[in-house]
Amino acid sequence: MGLRILTGRDGKPRGTWYGRISVKGSMRETNLNVPIAGTIPVDDAGNVLLSAKGDEAFERSRKAAQKAFDAWRKAAKTDPAELEQKAYKARTGVSLDGLPLAKLHERWLKQKRGYTPTAKWRQMTETWFARFAAFAAAYAKAHGGKRCETINDITPDIAAAWFADIKKTHAWETVTKMMGLMRGAYKRYATNGRANPFEDIVMRNRETQNAKVPHKPLTATETERLFDCARDDAELYPLIVTAACTGMRVGDVCNLRWADVDLHGGFINVVTAKAGVRATIPIFGRLGDVLAERSALPADGGTPSPFVFPGAADRYARNANGLYLAVKPYFARAVYGDNPADEPTNVDANGNPETPRELADVIDGAGFTDAKRTRLLDVYARIKAGERSKDIAAALNVARSQVSMDLREIERLTGEPLRPMASKMKARANWWAQIDRTRAERKIGSKAASLYGWHSLRATFVVLALEAGVPLADVQKVVGHSTAEMTLQYFNPETKHAAERVREQMRGTVLDGKGTGRKMIGNAAPAANAPAPAVPSIDAIIAGMSKKQKQAFMNKLIASM
Repeated sequence: MGLRILTGRDGKPRGTWYGRISVKGSMRETNLNVPIAGTIPVDDAGNVLLSAKGDEAFERSRKAAQKAFDAWRKAAKTDPAELEQKAYKARTGVSLDGLPLAKLHERWLKQKRGYTPTAKWRQMTETWFARFAAFAAAYAKAHGGKRCETINDITPDIAAAWFADIKKTHAWETVTKMMGLMRGAYKRYATNGRANPFEDIVMRNRETQNAKVPHKPLTATETERLFDCARDDAELYPLIVTAACTGMRVGDVCNLRWADVDLHGGFINVVTAKAGVRATIPIFGRLGDVLAERSALPADGGTPSPFVFPGAADRYARNANGLYLAVKPYFARAVYGDNPADEPTNVDANGNPETPRELADVIDGAGFTDAKRTRLLDVYARIKAGERSKDIAAALNVARSQVSMDLREIERLTGEPLRPMASKMKARANWWAQIDRTRAERKIGSKAASLYGWHSLRATFVVLALEAGVPLADVQKVVGHSTAEMTLQYFNPETKHAAERVREQMRGTVLDGKGTGRKMIGNAAPAANAPAPAVPSIDAIIAGMSKKQKQAFMNKLIASM
């Protein structure tokens, strides 16, 4: 064992040094790739004699070969798993122990892909990876297992517990995305050769299939009321009309460009952001009025914006969630009517708002001590005179919090808002109360489901278009769905839609009655003696549909009755 000089078939020494060692009872030999220099020492028979000393050049090459041999011997006698670890890390930059969970998002961003993730998606994935890392570490510690710090440490128990945990707090669509992200990350970055623990989790069953709460479509009457409610909102009204008349998602509406609008030809030709499908949308009615008005707006100096709604495009990029919330009170009033929370708190016997009362007229019956009564009257007089709360506190030698409590007491007694934020706080509370009316509890997940919002207008377009007799294939092209079945998923008419269809068809009949004095029961009364609108037949509506599509359409139509 040790350094060797081997000879070839011709009996001549090979040109490089070799080394031989014993590893666990077996001999291993390798080419050290060190050239032999100088004159090789031999015995009298001409055989290589390494125990003898050669010339200076030979000894220099022997020394270099010995150095290479020592390094090879050390590496060869190292544990094979360690050798594999070093080789894998040198090749990929990742330890065989697995990528640390703390670096998952960093590696995910560097992943080669044919698209660029949006800023919103990058931020969302960073949050999800961080949450999983914290959950996995806490779960492993609580269950007495080894630390879960790398992706290789993830066990089926941790994956299952994570799935059960996020189901409690997130909507089902979000759960699906979070599990898909972790499933893909494990598939790409785990190096332990084990089965993917996220693959074994069954994501869909009868319970979860019914967990999705779709946005509800509006009836024609509710849609008209929505337009009326939002008409004075210069920013939201054009967006609402555009979304309702095109079936586009709110992001596509906000980012609509003039380059995609052909006012002369009467079409919008746009590629949807979510599916990347080209949608060709006719411009008609209210939409034409909105776009014509926008095109007539003068540019405020500089280069005109490429966006049809520049303010909305900027707002959607900065705070899309704020835009989602801003429209909900309009939907609440359109569907449910005025919110009782908007009514004045102080009303008389006839329901009319009362005027604020003077404190001196009501304070005697409040049962206060003389000291408190005197202080409240003093605070009231000073605030009415225009003094600030901190100046009143200093003058009366009390804390500012005491002045604030006194003002709240006075507001309760008189019904007059005196604190600067009092009216704003009430308006804010009413705003949230309106938003709550558009939501419902979920069977799975703790966050409320949105029943009415921007996406309701997409569903409304599909329902109203199909009920008006527009062929399914044409509706599919307008909304930008890749399949007709996807379009039919948006066709979810309710009982109120059936009631409105019957009401429309019964107008002008003997049961409808005649004359201007008749009373209509329902959301809206038509003009007197209005002719019955032309209502397409079912045969006309389902013409061109496949057998499967006809069945799905009829099932939903019957269910709405």
